[in-house]
Amino acid sequence: MEVMVPMSDGVELHTRIFFPRSENDETKFPVVLDRSPYGYGDMEEFMNLFLPFGFVSIGQDMRGTEKSEGNWNMFIDDASDSLDMGNWITEQDWSNGEVYTFGMSADGMGSIQTIENAPSWLKGQYVGWAPSRMYNVLFPHGAYKQKTTEDWVSDLDMTDESWLPTLLQTIHENENHSDEFWGQVEMNDEKLNNVNFPNAIWAGWYDIFQAETLALFDGYNEKLKETKLVVDPCGHCLEAQSFWTQDVVYGRTGLALAQAFEVFGIMDLKRTNIKNITYYVMSSNDTAGTEAGQYWSTTEEWPKFAPTSYYLHADGTASTEGQNEVEASEESTTYAYDPSNPVPTVGGNNLPHSIGGSIPCGPLDQSEVDDRDDVLVFETEPQKDALYLTGPLLADLFVSSDAVDTDFSVKISDVYPTGEVLIISDQTFRMRWRENKDEPDMIVNGTVYNININIWNTSYAVAPGHALRFTVSSSNFPRFSVNPNNGLLLADPVYPGKNVTAMNTLYHSSDHQSRFILPVVKKPKRVRVLKELESLGITETMVESFKTRLN
Repeated sequence: MEVMVPMSDGVELHTRIFFPRSENDETKFPVVLDRSPYGYGDMEEFMNLFLPFGFVSIGQDMRGTEKSEGNWNMFIDDASDSLDMGNWITEQDWSNGEVYTFGMSADGMGSIQTIENAPSWLKGQYVGWAPSRMYNVLFPHGAYKQKTTEDWVSDLDMTDESWLPTLLQTIHENENHSDEFWGQVEMNDEKLNNVNFPNAIWAGWYDIFQAETLALFDGYNEKLKETKLVVDPCGHCLEAQSFWTQDVVYGRTGLALAQAFEVFGIMDLKRTNIKNITYYVMSSNDTAGTEAGQYWSTTEEWPKFAPTSYYLHADGTASTEGQNEVEASEESTTYAYDPSNPVPTVGGNNLPHSIGGSIPCGPLDQSEVDDRDDVLVFETEPQKDALYLTGPLLADLFVSSDAVDTDFSVKISDVYPTGEVLIISDQTFRMRWRENKDEPDMIVNGTVYNININIWNTSYAVAPGHALRFTVSSSNFPRFSVNPNNGLLLADPVYPGKNVTAMNTLYHSSDHQSRFILPVVKKPKRVRVLKELESLGITETMVESFKTRLN
């Protein structure tokens, strides 16, 4: 049935309710709730998977989207709206007082807001591909993911389309991290203290929200110690599913479904070899890569890693040996960054066309873009043995610029013996926000700055015969907005203003040892995921139904 459910401020939200079959009209049911800005027939339809297990399935259009009233405001209203909705549910004659939330992507962002008010009816959550802190996804290190952000927001079916310019202007006015705006929807200790229910989280190594979905797991797990996690290679990046040939599609879908069933009390994973953290160890798609990696591993805790520095040398090599005094005479490399000719984005953690975005994603070939004069390339010797990485990727750079503001973009890639250069991860750092202050801090010409860049995370096996490549440039467009180097802020009426070509410098001397830091681990243990799922009774029909909705 369809109803308009009133919120406490009088705004009514469009809601669809589906009931399981029952021979007794007096039966009371638990509820699985998905609140979405995308409407029924998309993410909300997931809930019907739980009907055969005795759950009422409810999908609700978020405030200001699809058939609901009001204005959509970047999830700021979802804490109060979810509370009102849950209270309404528990007042119904058919409710047994238990509500579980399920949310993928934007639905997950709305779902996690539910914990702010600590409702007693919240009995479990399943969250997929959703961030703990939205700012760190849209503005990592202050660099604006403009195209993804604005394409996504503009594509929402808003009840009042005239609201869109106001919303985008608000985002531009908050390119710095402000607690007044972004803090309203971010997880913090006060909110996380309310996590006292079963929960599970689904992340993806090439997902647009990757690092912050893992941060959400850390926050939930810190409070409960029993949070379940699946990390597949893709997340939103469905286009990359065919790159990994071993058990990815069935494995990721079946694992997610099994963990959701466990959260909702339908089945118990404890009788299998699947632990709290299950993740895919990626590698190249050649024979060496499928022999070294491309498999699932499972553990109760993340493996311990050894932070290993790869220093960038003036001759274009990278090694675990630091600079020596001989290299002091070649202590830096300078390149021209022209904002009118940015380095084009080729793959990575993007939102692709197939799922509502506009930028190709995944492990695509960087060899053409790496051949530009404004891209500095540093490469290791080929591996003799497989090198296993699991954990955070970091860059510790010494840089300067003759412009008042600029960006520094970094990338880590896998170099094949055959010449392909496939991206593992990348990130961009906007210099004016390096101090994380309320106001921008412009560059002083001639000053050398030490910047630390979080390049997110991975689990990757660098196969024998393959090398690692590290690149430094100053643009990655359209993944990140082009920095015109003139210091103008996004909300400035004359932005972007006139482009300024910057002479940017990377230092790699004995005094300023620029480096990338990688998480080296022992080879993770393999788990036969498909065999474990079969033992649970996760059928091919269930997986196909779930997979169809994801795609």
